[in-house]
Amino acid sequence: MNTVGFVGTIEVETRDVSRLWFALTADPAADNWIKIGPLRAWFTMNLEAADRPFYLAQMTLITEAMRSGLQIKVSHGGAASFQKSAPGDSFEVDGVRVLRSPMRF
Repeated sequence: MNTVGFVGTIEVETRDVSRLWFALTADPAADNWIKIGPLRAWFTMNLEAADRPFYLAQMTLITEAMRSGLQIKVSHGGAASFQKSAPGDSFEVDGVRVLRSPMRF
């Protein structure tokens, strides 16, 4: 699956596992959160994963996109077996791609 949006928030959790969480908005200047199903979607990366350099590089893309107001495309699987706020709201990231500008038709 792919989800496109603007980075609206980034959080880091170190409780059980070091994990980066972020959520996307449909507009860079508003808090209209992207939902998958009825829930606000949270995207996550495990910073303790074996491929940690890959995730740290992705984290740089996410923070720069947020700072610059750039749109990103996040690839992910279905809902993760854990949750951020509610069951079915979390999706593990496979990759992040910064888009040059939003496409408008």
